[in-house]
Amino acid sequence: MGNGELTFRIPNSEFRIPVIGVTGGDPCGIGPEVILKSLTNRSPQRVRLVIIGDVRVFEQTAKRLRRRLPRWDATLNFVDVAHRATFHPGRSDSSAGRAALDYLEAAVALWREGSISALVTAPVTKWAIERIQPGFVGHTEYLGGVCGVPHPVMMVVSSRLRVVLLTRHRALHDVASQMTRPLLRATLKTTIDGLQAYFGLRRPRIAICGLNPHAGERGAFGDEEQRILAPVLRALGTDRAHLEGPFAADGFFVDPKGYDAVVCWYHDQGLIPFKMMARDRGCQLTLGLPIIRTSPDHGSALAIAGKGVAHPGSMRYAIELAARLAGKSGTQTNRGHNTRSKKLVCVPSLAC
Repeated sequence: MGNGELTFRIPNSEFRIPVIGVTGGDPCGIGPEVILKSLTNRSPQRVRLVIIGDVRVFEQTAKRLRRRLPRWDATLNFVDVAHRATFHPGRSDSSAGRAALDYLEAAVALWREGSISALVTAPVTKWAIERIQPGFVGHTEYLGGVCGVPHPVMMVVSSRLRVVLLTRHRALHDVASQMTRPLLRATLKTTIDGLQAYFGLRRPRIAICGLNPHAGERGAFGDEEQRILAPVLRALGTDRAHLEGPFAADGFFVDPKGYDAVVCWYHDQGLIPFKMMARDRGCQLTLGLPIIRTSPDHGSALAIAGKGVAHPGSMRYAIELAARLAGKSGTQTNRGHNTRSKKLVCVPSLAC
C-alpha cells in the first residue's frame, strides 16, 4: 500500500482516552464531506479520532469545500488505505464499493488488535459493495457477521427519541412473513440489554408499535399483533423492563414521551417519525455488538455528493455519542476472535 507500510497501533492495550475509528464510507458519497465538516470546531472531548480512508479523497474534498484539511495531531489521526482508483463524487461503482469495504475491514482489524475502542461508520452505497461482495446488506449485518453476533439490533438515537427496528432493509411485502416470535424476542432482549448497558436504564420502559393499521384492531386488519407480539410480551414478563403495546403507529408518535425506546416493525414506520423529530440531531447505534458502533442516520446521498451542501449534524452526533459511550464504558471492549492485523498506511506527515 505504499507510503512506508507502517502499522497503526496504540501502544497500550488499555486506552488512556477513548480511541474512535471513523471509516470514510463511499468515497463517491457525502461521507468524506460530513466527516471533514464534523472535525471543524470539534467539541473539546477527551477522545482520539482515527479517520480511515483515502487521504487523496479527503484532500480533494477539502479543496472543493475551499477549506484546509484539519491539523493532524495527538488526538486526530489519519490512516490512509491508499487506493489507486479515481473516485468521482456522485458516481459510485464497484471500485468505490471495494474501497468502502476496505475501510471497514481495516477498522475491524484495528479493533481486533486493540487500537480502537469504538467505531463510527460513514454511509456506504450498498449496491456498489454488493457488486464485489454478493449478499452484502449493510454495516449492521456485516459487523454482526464478523463479530459472531447472529442478531444485532439497529437503534436510532436522539435526545428526544430512541427507535428500534425489528426489520431493517427489507422490502415491505416481506416484513410480515419474516417476523417470528424468536426474532421479536431476541430484538426485545437485545434492546433491554442495550438500554441498560449504554444508557444506565435499570428497568427501561419500551413501547411496541403494531404492524397493521390500528394495531390490527383485534385481528380485523391482520393478526400479527395477536399471533406474534402478544405471546412474546407475556413470556418476557416485566422483571427486566416495562413492555407495552401494541400501539397504533399512526398516532403514537404525536407524543412518545415517557418511553425509553419505541420498537417498530419496519424501516419507514420508525425512521419517518424519527427524522421528523431529530433531523441532523440523531444517529444510529448498533446494539448487541462487542464494539460500540454508531453511524449517521442517512445514506451516501450520491445526488448531492460533491456539491458542498451535506449537513454534518448526524455525523457529528454519531462521533459524540460514540465518544460518550466509550468513555462511560472505560474504553474496554471485547476484541472477539484474534486475527492477523492488516498492514495499514499511516501517512507520516499526519502525526501518527
